[in-house]
Amino acid sequence: MKNLKNNLVIALIVLGMSITTFAQKKQINDIEIPKVETRGGVYYLELDGETPYIRGYQHGAAMKYVIKRTIAQFEQWLTENANEDNPEQLIKDFAKNTGHIKSVKKQLPKLYAEMQGIADGAQVDFNKLFVYQSFDEVFLYLMSSGRISLGDGHCTTTGVYGRNDLPNYVTHNNDIPTYHEGAVTVLKIKYPNSDLEILQQTFAGQIGQNGVNNRGVSVGVNTIADLPTTDYGIPVSFNVRKILESETALKAYDYLSTMTAGTAMNYMIGDRDQVISVEAWEDEVAMVTGFGDNYAVHTNHTLIKDAPITFKMDAETGGGSYGYTHQRFHTATEILDKSASSIDYNGVRDLKMVKPILVNPGSPTGRTIMCMIVEIPKAGSPILYTTPDSPNWYDHVSFQF
Repeated sequence: MKNLKNNLVIALIVLGMSITTFAQKKQINDIEIPKVETRGGVYYLELDGETPYIRGYQHGAAMKYVIKRTIAQFEQWLTENANEDNPEQLIKDFAKNTGHIKSVKKQLPKLYAEMQGIADGAQVDFNKLFVYQSFDEVFLYLMSSGRISLGDGHCTTTGVYGRNDLPNYVTHNNDIPTYHEGAVTVLKIKYPNSDLEILQQTFAGQIGQNGVNNRGVSVGVNTIADLPTTDYGIPVSFNVRKILESETALKAYDYLSTMTAGTAMNYMIGDRDQVISVEAWEDEVAMVTGFGDNYAVHTNHTLIKDAPITFKMDAETGGGSYGYTHQRFHTATEILDKSASSIDYNGVRDLKMVKPILVNPGSPTGRTIMCMIVEIPKAGSPILYTTPDSPNWYDHVSFQF
């Protein structure tokens, strides 16, 4: 009799698991996979699922081929450029030995669920997907072990604002490792039970790189190489998305004040009224001041007086693009000091193609892969302009709400 009861309990457990699995499969089968468009070499798709997981699944399933191809490029890049014969093991070690995944799961559970949806939809390992999209944090991990040198960090951001009826601009030259080639993607994300929509500029399978929302809040980012970092903070891409969920630039600043950063980063954040440059490192945030009346510029060294720098970066320091951080900063500052009061889209685009702001040709560890320009009018739809690769090779493609 006892065995009969035990067998009955086991049978009921198995039946319950089967019903749960069937329900989960049915739910997944009911998810509508969006159509992927290609606009001027940029992938474009709309995500409208009712939950973060479903929106992630839509992203992953629709872009499955591109995600798998780009992750394979990432693993090959690790082999060729990071002296890593076993990239699979390096990815496992990063996921295990850093606290980034745990921090996102605890502090940003909705974005963690979205990442899980992307992994399931694309049928890729979650940890591998997470590490692939956390490339700023991976760079720190590789540098700390001596696998790559410091000299290949990049990115220049600018902002223009405060010009009466003229639009504001936020720009970002995304100078990153070459395994991102062929993966530039724009996601139009629609949030349920809300008027919030986001044009999320990213790479296939990644939460976000830069972009703009329909309220006019925009963001571009660049690493700050000489400030402290952590191996447990929130990766940059997740902070980008949280900024784009904000109503204003100042509310985005408030969010950054609550989080612990992985990589030290500058966030160039604009809205319809202003553009602010915000440096974030460890548990600290600081707003950069001292620019001209109508613009802001940032590259890869801190602009905060008395910041806790970890080493000195001057015009002669290092090589690659980090070595040009002061030159890029001064070049953009000189241009905007003369033109910010009247500069338009064409002028901003020309600025982004001036060397050394433009990093092309660069190196496998970093070159200009994407150039974002966001135009934010006083009223009406913001416009996201982006390129599928370097802006001296490709024209910008426009996206609106």
